[in-house]
Amino acid sequence: MDKLKIFLADLEHNYKSSVQASIPYAVGLIASYVKKIYGDKIDIKLFKDPNKLYEALNKEHCDILGCSTYIWNSNLSHWACRVAKKNNPKLITVLGGPDFAKMKDLKIKYFKKYDYVDIRVAFEGEIAFSNVIKTVLKYGIANRNKIFSNKINGCVYLDKKTDELVDTKQERMHSLTLIPSPYTTGLLDEFFDGHLSPTLQTSRGCPFKCNFCHEADDYFAKVKTLELEYVFEDIEYIAKKMHETKNVAYFILADSNFGMQKRDKLIAEKILEVRKKYNYPQNLLISGGKNERVVDTIWGLDGLCEFTMSVQSMDQNVLDATGRTNIGKDKYKKMAKVFRDGGRTTIAETIVALPKETLKSFFEGHKELIEFQIQRITSVNLIFLNGTIYEDKKYIEKYGYKSKVRILPTQYGIYGGEKIFETEEVAVATNSLSFDDYIETRKFTFITEILYNSKIMRELEFFLEDYKLSYFDYMYYVYREIKNAPQDVKDVMQSLEKLTISELKNNEKDLIKYYSEEANFKKLEDNQEGNNLKFMHKTLLLSNKYKDIWLEFVFNCVKKFLETNNIKVTEDFYDIKTFTKAKYDGVLDSSKTNVPVSNSFNCDVITWLDQNNRTKSLKEFIKKDKIKIKFSYHEHQVNKREYLFKKISNDDKLDLNDFLMGIKPQHNLLRNYAYD
Repeated sequence: MDKLKIFLADLEHNYKSSVQASIPYAVGLIASYVKKIYGDKIDIKLFKDPNKLYEALNKEHCDILGCSTYIWNSNLSHWACRVAKKNNPKLITVLGGPDFAKMKDLKIKYFKKYDYVDIRVAFEGEIAFSNVIKTVLKYGIANRNKIFSNKINGCVYLDKKTDELVDTKQERMHSLTLIPSPYTTGLLDEFFDGHLSPTLQTSRGCPFKCNFCHEADDYFAKVKTLELEYVFEDIEYIAKKMHETKNVAYFILADSNFGMQKRDKLIAEKILEVRKKYNYPQNLLISGGKNERVVDTIWGLDGLCEFTMSVQSMDQNVLDATGRTNIGKDKYKKMAKVFRDGGRTTIAETIVALPKETLKSFFEGHKELIEFQIQRITSVNLIFLNGTIYEDKKYIEKYGYKSKVRILPTQYGIYGGEKIFETEEVAVATNSLSFDDYIETRKFTFITEILYNSKIMRELEFFLEDYKLSYFDYMYYVYREIKNAPQDVKDVMQSLEKLTISELKNNEKDLIKYYSEEANFKKLEDNQEGNNLKFMHKTLLLSNKYKDIWLEFVFNCVKKFLETNNIKVTEDFYDIKTFTKAKYDGVLDSSKTNVPVSNSFNCDVITWLDQNNRTKSLKEFIKKDKIKIKFSYHEHQVNKREYLFKKISNDDKLDLNDFLMGIKPQHNLLRNYAYD
């Protein structure tokens, strides 16, 4: 009997440069699990690149195609199924991942729309996909009627004879250790290519009930873990392989709430151990949990990552409406202060527009987070995700939601001669937040990104603290002062507002039609549209053309803000201005990477910055003799900059958007400093 030939794909758009692509870990887990069970009865190939999958589907025989889906690759995965079915109508297509409806009528509608998709795996994929293989091996790939005559646990499909939905759940795995590691078994070796970032999941599940998230489902309530012995083996294997590739990719920990379990501290210690041994990882992407234990764990990671302290909203009415429970504000503030005093970066995510949120509560929430000294605040759009309450029309009507569809930044391309676009449906208004209010949240979010996030203006924050002034009030002052800014700055802000509106389409059909036209697709290729607007305009303001104009405006606002508060401008102000400009020197200029700059100062800015308790103002560090300070990029920054600059295809400044998004945390954009 011939082996059952299986293609498993975790596709990612690569038509444009991607700085955050990851190794196909999810399908690697599925492959390693089913290989353990079925061994020589099956032959599996893994794919990340859609072009390589397209070539394989056209040249090789395949019995089952399985693709993992989420909003960033859903249409790409559906395209792969269409291609596969066209070449081999008898092939069975299986899609898995959270991008799937929860309500029965929507599931039926889905299968009628995508008639080339045979099966959807609704929850965990390993056992469910193994059940598909078991059924196919039992009846033979040619006997579709028999294959689909009985329920397949963990799978959903439409009985095409009766139009009835067949939907059966599969119990979750009691331990992730049942899945052999796709790393140590060598299944993922080919993807250590110097560009893709490795992902590892040490626990699966989430006890929280945020209604905008897939994991709010009771199915995921209990957290399942991978035994530490196997976690350590994976971390060691990954670090060794990454060291061999000499690349600068991230390490992604895919746990939903890393740091909440006592064992997570041991995992953090293992990561530091391998970094000393292999000089990897230098950057870690994680989603932190919501208790005080997380502080100790993340602190132990020695600045490898930003500490996630997401809140989604600071308004209790909003939290109640979404089922969200945050850390108590007193504890939250205490945790944030510990990290800030220790020089570590914290990040809080908010979502616009959640039920009952208003423009006033949005601003008040931002002010509170800044006063709590959270160092990065990201405001993202509420996405109407399949499988959440936001697919329910009754819920939408209850809160007066209005939505639009937009293209996901850089998630598009031409594959097999066909244009494919990824889209997201986002909330743009509710009965408590108008569309005009929504636009204002986008504008202030940008001000937050360019003036506050990731310690990008840390010295200015400390300077205003010296005078007991609110940094939020200063940011709000800049936000209101934009109308009086130099024309170049106003042009950037007007572009942000214009594109924020124009990127929104009525529905996915309209969006695909619009971008399928050659003239509009060219706008994507030329970076005029289809980018992350926040980073696109941040790139503009930090480019050689605008940077000095922008910084001059920023410090003119500081001066006016001080004067408004009856504070005289003296040497300390001019030192901060000079210091900040030096840190920003050549920030998006590849020719400046290895060129240090030096400046002289009236005050000892470094000693002032290094205070543990920030008890003395900068004025108290004025010296008789000038203090000379050198500003340069350290070795890891140089390596990362050179790597990212090489990926830029042309001299278009908007193409630097990829460069900007590739730097994490964002304060690594700026030069370090030392006495000269």
